[in-house]
Amino acid sequence: MALLAESLVEEWLNRNGYFTIRGVKQGLGEMDLLAVRPQAEGVIGWHVEVTVSFRPIGYIAREPAGSPGGKSSYVRKRDSEQIRACARTWIDAKFRSPAKVRLRTELWPGVAWSFHLIHGAVRYTDELEAFAAEGVTCHPFYELLSDLSKPGERSFSGSAGGDLAEIIGYYKSVQAPIG
Repeated sequence: MALLAESLVEEWLNRNGYFTIRGVKQGLGEMDLLAVRPQAEGVIGWHVEVTVSFRPIGYIAREPAGSPGGKSSYVRKRDSEQIRACARTWIDAKFRSPAKVRLRTELWPGVAWSFHLIHGAVRYTDELEAFAAEGVTCHPFYELLSDLSKPGERSFSGSAGGDLAEIIGYYKSVQAPIG
């Protein structure tokens, strides 16, 4: 599922004029997608993480190791401060770690990166609010799929997700209304 979702996200970015690099390795970590697009005022950079689930059982951000609740603590209900703390820890690991900052800077010096999360169904929406409060733009996967299925002019298509996007567009164009 993760590879299919990432392929569709990459296609969406490509069609919106971004050049993408997928699966950038950094030590034991990985960045799902890095996307850049030239503008008149400089280059726009997006660091995109993709977490798509259709039947979520818990939080996106797990509690740090050694916290109360053990390994399965991502399904235990949290108060707002715990949600914010876990979100901050997750964001630090996914986007703000010194190694990831260094690698992005080496790849494209001078680019100011924005952070983006593409998500599917979410059990606890207050977690998305915590991500947004920390500067992460959250994009629902269904909006991306809707955008991919729209006919019209597109910048370019260059990823493996292009065929998947065409299938989605076809399905949407022939789908009989329900009801």
